[in-house]
Amino acid sequence: MRMAGMRRQLPPLNALRAFDAAAEAGNFTEAGRRLNVSQGAISRHVAQLEDFLGMPLFERNGARVRLTDEGADYALMIHGAFDRIEEATRAHIALHQRRSLRLKLFPTAAMKWLISRLSRFHALHPSIDVQITTTSSMVSLDGDDVDFTIQTSNAPAVGIGYDRLFEIALVPVCSPDYLGRIAPPGDAEQLPGCTLLHSMKRPDDWHTWFRAAGVAPGKLHAGLTFGNSSLAYQGAADGAGIAIAHTAFVRDDVAAGRLVVCHPLVVRTGQHYYLAGRRDRETVAAKTFRTWIIDEAQADERTAGGDPGRPEKR
Repeated sequence: MRMAGMRRQLPPLNALRAFDAAAEAGNFTEAGRRLNVSQGAISRHVAQLEDFLGMPLFERNGARVRLTDEGADYALMIHGAFDRIEEATRAHIALHQRRSLRLKLFPTAAMKWLISRLSRFHALHPSIDVQITTTSSMVSLDGDDVDFTIQTSNAPAVGIGYDRLFEIALVPVCSPDYLGRIAPPGDAEQLPGCTLLHSMKRPDDWHTWFRAAGVAPGKLHAGLTFGNSSLAYQGAADGAGIAIAHTAFVRDDVAAGRLVVCHPLVVRTGQHYYLAGRRDRETVAAKTFRTWIIDEAQADERTAGGDPGRPEKR
């Protein structure tokens, strides 16, 4: 970034504004009216600019003035520069005064974590409009249509900031009724023989959990496979089988009794979910949301008492 002290050829701004107004109006009196100053002030500013440039900008004939050829060329460039400054200023103000947020994220993060918490954000900030869309693909933050996403990657990218929300920890869950069919309940050796529910988006999670449990998975792929994890969790709640779940995404369901943890082993993966957003164009509304969602994630961890498998209670 070039510092202001390095602008050796920048004339006084008031002189430029006076010249631009005079060139557009065609006389100093009208220029003074537009800028709410006297005709004499315009004349002095123009003379100051002419002295700075070392050339006449107007031909003067009594009260009448006319741009010189050099003055006409300079006026065209200066007027264009003021237009660009005005446009940039308008865009900057609009960006930082915008009171809407656009979030695009995977369905499970939206449905099983964020949406249930948004009422708290709206109660605190009712003037901020939050728009949520879901996608099955990685979200690009390069365009102007997305402010934030929630994702597992925090690969460095220009202009993108990443805030850790919570760790991915795995635990098997099922419906209370299905738990009664497992004999004996809580025996990891029995799980490969149950109907296991899989997510296409997280195909390795069951493998990871069984390795940590020291159990040969057997015919691990026998069972039901869903397009995303939220569908697998719903299948588990409906009694279709056992889903391998991210603890942060099923705390609400466990607390409500829709799901139960069918084995106490919680496997920490070392992976995390992050809030990703454009820091180089962050609005006041975006900063407000970012602060709030980080506080929400930290509150979840405090409520769970450091145990990612513990249900949230608020």
